[in-house]
Amino acid sequence: MTKLIRVLTATAVLPGAVLVTAGLLANAWAGRLPDPVATHWNDGPDGATPRGLFVAVCLALGAVATAILTATAVAALRRGRPVPRVTIGVGAGFAALAPATLLSVLVPNLDVPDWHAVRSGAVVVLFLVGAAALGIVAAIVGGLPAPALEDSADRPSVGLRPGQRAYWSGRAANPAMLWLLAVVPGSIALVPAGLSWPMAVWFALVGALVAAVTYRVKATVDAKGVTIRFGLLGFPWRHLELATIREATVRELTTFGDGGLGLRFNPVTGTTAYKVRGGPAMALALESGRTVLVSVDDPATGAGLVNDLRARHVTRID
Repeated sequence: MTKLIRVLTATAVLPGAVLVTAGLLANAWAGRLPDPVATHWNDGPDGATPRGLFVAVCLALGAVATAILTATAVAALRRGRPVPRVTIGVGAGFAALAPATLLSVLVPNLDVPDWHAVRSGAVVVLFLVGAAALGIVAAIVGGLPAPALEDSADRPSVGLRPGQRAYWSGRAANPAMLWLLAVVPGSIALVPAGLSWPMAVWFALVGALVAAVTYRVKATVDAKGVTIRFGLLGFPWRHLELATIREATVRELTTFGDGGLGLRFNPVTGTTAYKVRGGPAMALALESGRTVLVSVDDPATGAGLVNDLRARHVTRID
């Protein structure tokens, strides 16, 4: 199975089959459904929508989502970019969500005299699980790494000699994030029609916690690989073995590029950024075709040590 066929199967065939099946069932059930159909439940059915409109909207949303997913994945494949499993899985599950929702609404409406007599809408859980399962299958079928790339000409090095051992640690912090996320919600409470004090305090605590987890990043490089730690407690953290890294370089990041500050993942490019500021960052190109960016101070030294250790194929410290 070629890469293109795999991608098309995961992004077009699988969610498209769900979409067609939902459309055929909706048409076959037309005579057994009330008009309008119940489309919202609380303790019982408390909202309805004309049957034809609801079916058309769900099928249209599913078709648009499937088309966008397929076009994005095929474009990434043709440009030599990775097609991450997470991207394919989430995209296919999302594309199947609209037809799954359609079926989860129509099934409780079957054979009832009117929408007020509709059965429980709890069946929606089963259809949502089905959409998630389809996403998992699509991820397995269509997730592809990027093709191997040539090494960069400006590959840094620290000149590590045979027999030498070295260790590097770099970090960066953005204390302004702590103050911003802690003070701003409280200040909003002072504005007319703003948050109440209890709500402002709650938002401030949550904001401070989020900032504490993400306002600082640290990276270490040794013969075991690269370890990245976020926040005051060093969590979340990630370890990359040297064998999984193709090369390390330095890249200049903008403050709001790559999704902004914090832990960011770009499903189209397969780039994961651990970023607390703009400026120079260590860029790790993985053998899988993905890229990991870490906004630490002195990234050139860290990248150079990664390249030297990788060239020597050092995998442990004696």
